[in-house]
Formats: sequence, structure tokens, C-alpha cells
Amino acid sequence: MLSNKINQTTIKEIAKQAIDWSFGHSLIFEKKKTDQENEVVPYPIVTHIPISLLPNRFPKKLYGTANSLAKDYNELVHQLSRNYNYIQDTLKNVQDSFTQSLLEIHRAVNKEGLRQSVELGIFRSDYMLHQATDNEEDWKLYQVELNTISSSFGCISTKVSEMHKFLIEFYGLQSQYPLASLPENHADVEFCKAFAKAFELYGKQDAVVMIIVQPDERNIWDQKMIGYTLWQNHKIRMIRRTLQDINERATLHPETGALLIAGYTPNDYPSQKEWDARLLVERSLSIKCPSIANHLVGAKKIQQAIAKTGILEQLYQPSDSSAIGRMRDSFTGLYSLSKEDIDRSVVERAIQHPELFVMKPQREGGGNNIYGENVRTSLQTMSPDDLSSYILMDRIVPKTFSSYIIRERELHEIEALYELGIFGLYVGNGDRIEYNENGGILLRTKTSTSDEGGVAAGFAFEYSDSTIIISIFLNLKSESQHLVQMVSSNSLILV
Repeated sequence: MLSNKINQTTIKEIAKQAIDWSFGHSLIFEKKKTDQENEVVPYPIVTHIPISLLPNRFPKKLYGTANSLAKDYNELVHQLSRNYNYIQDTLKNVQDSFTQSLLEIHRAVNKEGLRQSVELGIFRSDYMLHQATDNEEDWKLYQVELNTISSSFGCISTKVSEMHKFLIEFYGLQSQYPLASLPENHADVEFCKAFAKAFELYGKQDAVVMIIVQPDERNIWDQKMIGYTLWQNHKIRMIRRTLQDINERATLHPETGALLIAGYTPNDYPSQKEWDARLLVERSLSIKCPSIANHLVGAKKIQQAIAKTGILEQLYQPSDSSAIGRMRDSFTGLYSLSKEDIDRSVVERAIQHPELFVMKPQREGGGNNIYGENVRTSLQTMSPDDLSSYILMDRIVPKTFSSYIIRERELHEIEALYELGIFGLYVGNGDRIEYNENGGILLRTKTSTSDEGGVAAGFAFEYSDSTIIISIFLNLKSESQHLVQMVSSNSLILV
């Protein structure tokens, strides 16, 4: 809640300053084409991204837990991606045509032999606070999902952290928001360090990064900031292409690294041409980010399968012996809906109490999960083949916070849920991991009445069609000390 030490007049002044700062530092995205229909202009119309006014509190201990898992998951993805048979066997019964097309590419490049042993991973593991009781000591951190492709908004999250630090200093709010409790967040710089390491192993001084984007991409400036930082810090050039561009040109530059921002949903492949382009990328000498194997490891079915008793221990040989315990502590209940190993007792429980479960498909992008009464209906009416494209997950009961966000230049108060994303960066070279680091944070919010939290899918905030990114502050103990909690694009202070 807002503290009476910060009056509404000051709040409005801070909001105006935050809006101006956003436009001045590229915290912007392009409006939807439908929003531009009545405005005939030869250039895109932009607005600021939805932003939080100030940082939001997050338990320091659980933040530390999430951070400690980043390198573990990097290592796990690397090892699983080398296990061709496990990926194929685990996903073979998933009837989703999108997943099967990815598996076909995986089989093709494995049969031909990988032409490039170096691969780059920019992953993001997303977590939510599970409020088992009102006692903060009982709160837990559960993994929502592991994203191995299109882990966006790293540069924007960095800018939001910078904005909140500026506002705290400019308005003298250090007593409420001690700067020492603002975690460092340099995702833009860290991303580019990983690129530089991959290109060092590639050994081509004239190499460029080709970022593969959607034709109607709106999150342009987050991506361009990567390109600017790459050039400024490492003198590596970045170019932008769509899958259609790649198909039409029929070949790739022999000295190119490919970063896939597109390609994670069926909508990115409207025709066979786009699939041919994806196969061309995988067959090339390019350093892929991600490789097709890394992409598939991010499937929900893989997430569910490794959570089974003994499977993670069988497949993963961690460099840190405590890694498996940390991972298992972050797992919520995950259950198969595949006909060969479906747990009928769990399905019956979900039919009786659908509010306690979520059905999650293989695809990414937000807006695809099934909640509430629709869980019961889907479990009772879907065919076994259709069900096999989903997993069942215990629903996380998140802690809600009162927050303020700015969207379209207007301040809104909401009851918010937070989702903490921790970026992980790795460079693999065959069986070796050459680079394994944390890559920064992304804290997003959605209204407590919203089920989905996809960044650009339209669910992160009921007034918004993009994610609300926030920053956090850490380690304030009593509720009375949580003086100002405001949201949108967000940073955090640890508590």
C-alpha cells in the first residue's frame, strides 16, 4: 500500500517523470496495427511500455534461491540437449503438430551430423511465490517454466532498474528504498558477453549476429539495444531477418550466428517456407541460439518428465552436488497426460477440484494454458491424443501485492501477482561448457484476477497488451516498512 509519507501530488509527479524517462531511454514498443488504423503516417507509432512507478518487494532468501539455480539449469539443458534419444523418446507421443515438426528437424540434423559444435543459450527460468500460509517463512518459490527460446526483455528490464534507481535518488526516497537492497541487473551487458564468448570460439572476426524476428515485431527496441551494446562493447554487428527472408535468400552468410526471437509458436510457421528456413538455419555453420535440441528441452513434457522420482538423478550429472536438491525444491506437482503413463488418480482429483490445477501445452507465447472449470471440461472431453499435448500442474497460490502501474500515461492501482525470471547464459562446445553465468533478472506482474502472464500476449495486465516489467527491492521485514509498492515494468528490492 502507499505510505502516507508520499502524498498523491508527489506520486503523480513521479509518474510523469517516469513516463518522460521511459521515452527518453527507449522503454517503448510499437503499437498494434489495429491501434494505428485511423492514423495514416509513414512511420510506426510507439508508446512507453507499461511500467511500475517504483520497485516492489521480494523475499531476499527466495531471490537468492532463484539466482543460485540459473547455472544449474544451464548445465541441465546442456546435458539433456546432448541426449538425442531421451528427447525423441520423451516427446514422440506428443501429438501437437508443432512439436512433431521440431522433432523432425531434430532428427534430420542428427542424421546428417551437426555442422557446428558451438551453441549459445539465453535461457530464462520463471518462478512464482507460493503462499502456503500468511507466514512469510512458509512461502516457497516454485518454477513456472524454463524458457529456452525467445527469452526477451532483458535489455528493457535493465532499463527499468536504472529508471527506478534514478527516481529513488531524484525524489530522495532512499529511506524507503535503500539502494543497497536494489539487486544489480545488467542483462544487456551480460547477454553480449555470452555472444562475444561464442564468437570467440567461432573464430571469425567478420561474423555477425542475425536475430530472427517476427514480421510484425513490436518489441523492436529491446532487441536493438542488444545490437547497440554488442557493437559498443565487442564490435560485433547485428542484422535482423525473418524466417521468410531466410527462405527467400536460400542461403545463410557463412559467418553468421543466429539468435531466434521468432520460431517459438505455430504462428511463426504459416507455411512450409518458414519450416524450410528453420531447417536451413539448423543445417548451417551458424552458432544457434538456441539449437533445435535446446529448443526442445524447453518443452513442458520434458519439464514434467524430469520431475519424476529418480529421472533427474539419472539424467543429470551436476558439477555441484547440491544442484539436484535445489532443483527439486523448486518443482511443483507435474503430471503426465500422455496415454502411455497418465496418472488416473490425479486426473480424477483435477476433475473434482479443477481450481487446484493448470493444464499446460507444449507451445510458448502465453495465452495457451487452461484454468478453472475449463480444466474439468478439457479432461472430460479431449481425446487421448489431444491430452497428450498437455501436462497437468499443481496450481501455484501466489502472494498478492498492492501495486501501481503506468500504462498509456495513466496511473492505475492493482492487486498484483509477480513472476520472477532469472536469465541464464551458457556457451557449449560439444560436450564441454565453455561459459556458464547468470544473466540478470526480469520481474513481471499481472492482476490477481488474471490467469495468464505472457509478455506480449495480452494477459499481463488487464489494461495492457504487453508485459508489466518491474524491479524489486530486497530484505524489508515488516509490512509497515513496505512503504511504496508500485508496478508495471518493474524492478525489485529484496526483503
